[in-house]
Amino acid sequence: MLDLKELLKKCKSYLVKKAIVVQSRVEAGTNIEVDINLKNFISYSGINAALTNGIETIDLPHRRVKNKLVISIPISQLSTDVNNYVVLSNAKQRFWLTIDERTKDKVFYHIAENKLFRITVNKKVVVKNLLPDFSFSNELKVIKKIQTSYNDLTVLLKNVNLNSDSLVKFFALKHGDIKPLEIEVNKEASIFEVLDFNHLSQGNWRLIIAIDDIAYFLKSETSEKVSLLTTNHQATLQYINKSFYLSLDNYYLDTEAVDLDIKVDFIQIEVTANIRSDKYQNTFLIQDTKLNKEFVLPVERTDNGFKVKVLYENILEGSTIKRFFLLQEDSEGKQFKYQFFIETAKIFKRRSFKVIYNSQEHVVRIYRRKDKSMGSIIVRKPKLRRLVKSVKDFHFSGFIGNLHVFKDCTFYLAVEDRNTLDIVEYPLTEENFEVPITAEDLIKAKGKEKSILDFFITVKDKEGNTIRKDKIKYELADYRKDNYYESIKENDEYGNTHYFLVTTTPFDNMKIETFTIPKGVNMLSNTVGKDPNVWLIGERYNTAQDNGIALFRWLRKNTNIDAYYVIEADAEDYRMLDDKEHILHFGSKEHFEIASRAKVLLGTHDLENLLPYKPAQGFFNYEDTIKVFLQHGVLGRKPVEYDKKNYELPFDLFIVSSDPEKYDVVMNKMGYNEEEVAVTGLARFDNLPKENNSKDILLMPTWRDWIHTDEQFLKSQYYNYYNSLINNERLQEILEKHNVNLNFYPHYRAQDFFAQDINEENSRIHFIRLGSKTVQQLLIDHALLITDFSSVSFDFTLMNKPVIYYHFDLNRFFKRGILRPIEETFLGKISQNEADLVDIIEESIENNFKNFDIELDNIIKYQDRQNCRRIYQAVLSKLDKENEKNEG
Repeated sequence: MLDLKELLKKCKSYLVKKAIVVQSRVEAGTNIEVDINLKNFISYSGINAALTNGIETIDLPHRRVKNKLVISIPISQLSTDVNNYVVLSNAKQRFWLTIDERTKDKVFYHIAENKLFRITVNKKVVVKNLLPDFSFSNELKVIKKIQTSYNDLTVLLKNVNLNSDSLVKFFALKHGDIKPLEIEVNKEASIFEVLDFNHLSQGNWRLIIAIDDIAYFLKSETSEKVSLLTTNHQATLQYINKSFYLSLDNYYLDTEAVDLDIKVDFIQIEVTANIRSDKYQNTFLIQDTKLNKEFVLPVERTDNGFKVKVLYENILEGSTIKRFFLLQEDSEGKQFKYQFFIETAKIFKRRSFKVIYNSQEHVVRIYRRKDKSMGSIIVRKPKLRRLVKSVKDFHFSGFIGNLHVFKDCTFYLAVEDRNTLDIVEYPLTEENFEVPITAEDLIKAKGKEKSILDFFITVKDKEGNTIRKDKIKYELADYRKDNYYESIKENDEYGNTHYFLVTTTPFDNMKIETFTIPKGVNMLSNTVGKDPNVWLIGERYNTAQDNGIALFRWLRKNTNIDAYYVIEADAEDYRMLDDKEHILHFGSKEHFEIASRAKVLLGTHDLENLLPYKPAQGFFNYEDTIKVFLQHGVLGRKPVEYDKKNYELPFDLFIVSSDPEKYDVVMNKMGYNEEEVAVTGLARFDNLPKENNSKDILLMPTWRDWIHTDEQFLKSQYYNYYNSLINNERLQEILEKHNVNLNFYPHYRAQDFFAQDINEENSRIHFIRLGSKTVQQLLIDHALLITDFSSVSFDFTLMNKPVIYYHFDLNRFFKRGILRPIEETFLGKISQNEADLVDIIEESIENNFKNFDIELDNIIKYQDRQNCRRIYQAVLSKLDKENEKNEG
């Protein structure tokens, strides 16, 4: 008899709606059809199926066949560079999809329209184009002969004719995971030697060969199984369902017991297991897979296994997860890596322990993986709880917690200059603290007259070494770009006045913004002195090549406005300016005096970049200025940080280039009002010529904000795709054939890396060093632009010159959304893979760089070189309205 719990469970199974993917196939060569069983649905009416790539969404046709819903996906609508998702919903909800438990490997593969598609299910149907750089053939290439030796597989293919310049690649495919295989090729004999399998995981891998731009699955003339031994696996080559597979299985060491003995400086691990005879040399391998590091340690044989001494640094440094293996090597140098097979977790005599390392208490745990192997060690580093709860009269009150996990340590509230890394530290002796910070201390710490000081909690060991340094948040944070919570000022011995303001970052971390007013500066103290004819203009602190300098020069030439441009004195762009009249050095006495008088502030970025003091209410009547955002590009792609909600005193005038940019983006998505946005066009557009006198190509990608370290960069898809492109042999041949150069201008963060990758000797591909030319001059000097998502493409298009977009990581770049549909702002040809990109480049060269058929009006409304005049008139109108308001 069923109990109540079982009865409820059974009733639930009859009530819960389930959508189960049971099959998929290619229909008529043009569509992929997916069969979905719908259980516990009263009606199929109102169900909607849609295809999305995260940016664009289309409805999909679907029909009912008996108890199944059949969804038809047009292959022509599938993106080749990102995942495509099929979602099922009705008016009330979106349905979670699962895959039929009987489906082999939980994945479907289809070859259609010369592309290989993988279909998986993860709440949605996920369709991905595998190996998008290649056309996929339904023909199977036949293996005529197979030979194996340790770590080596040699295959002879039947009826394969290779030219001397044929490009051959091997791949292995498992569950949609594609891995390249290192090979050596005898092209005359069609013999291929696969040299390395160690980056493949356990399981059945289907083998693929790509010859030039066409890929084929491999099959064998025989069903005979062939064995292969590698360092990591014992492998079988076998014929499954008409295809040739490489089946890999790990080496396992049956383990009867694991004992941990905790010492002061090391941990001794004793393993009870049946190890092979003494003809093998045994070592213990610790692997940090995240950092790709390995430690090989000697082992001591025991009567029933072995024991090994592991230094704490071997397991506690680097990433928090380490894997363990027994490495056996025979007399011929062949190595075999064994995992520890554990039938039950009860064999652990001790699974976790605490250890003091680097003066901190770490919790270490050995665990058993789902595949019953001894997974590794997991390390939990100590958490340092910290928070500033209030600030009053520059007394910082807060707490730090978990101090007991730090041994023989001292704790400090630290303030560090972001530029020079000079630091001031205040000792903390109790969990609850109140620290008075003086202006005198902060003056010593600041590295520049206008700078930012960040807050940290630092922990030092008994030798005085810093072992932890963590940012600290403010409990009462209310982030705005132009607000502050507390301020102090102090005169130094030279008569300069230093200001310090407590602010926070967008992540609520505490910081201090500081600026210094030099002795003798005559700052205005009331709004009467604000002069509507004095306009202060700038870009970034150190640049003069964008809308700011373009508008400044136009105003100086065409109006009586008393316009000034501000830039740092040591900036490269400052040295390149021919006429330095009315150019202010950032932070100079003249800069302060003009800033305090200027009624109009015009910047391409936040006004921090053109004011020598904090742009905030109460500072030198900042609230009584007209604040104009000139922009540094056309909005419509990636969200930016200039939303109205991010300011206490937002921009009074926001310059845009079209009505869709005004209404769809700046008003609807960024919160500005109709009268605060002016459709004028960008100032720098006035200087763009319409004629194209060049025949060279400019490659100019933007940055990826998810790359934070050199290591991440070198491993990134971003680096590898562009590195592959600039070394593409076919591209080199095309450039040489047509006597065309490709000039590569990487983002400033990537310059040093790519500079090392370009060999300019006898090459048509050249590297452009940052600052050697302005961006606008580079655009003018080239006939074709290749970029990814950069808004400089609009300048190029305005010159009636073609743009090619390289979108190999579109979905990830716009993971936080896109402001306007792709087709509205990416005006030109879009490529998702290198082969297609090179084809488009060749086509453009052969068409003498004729521009593509595009419509520009929805991006740039005016194309008359009168943008500066319209900006000028918009500002005058804003001044007139303020005068009317004040007089009223």
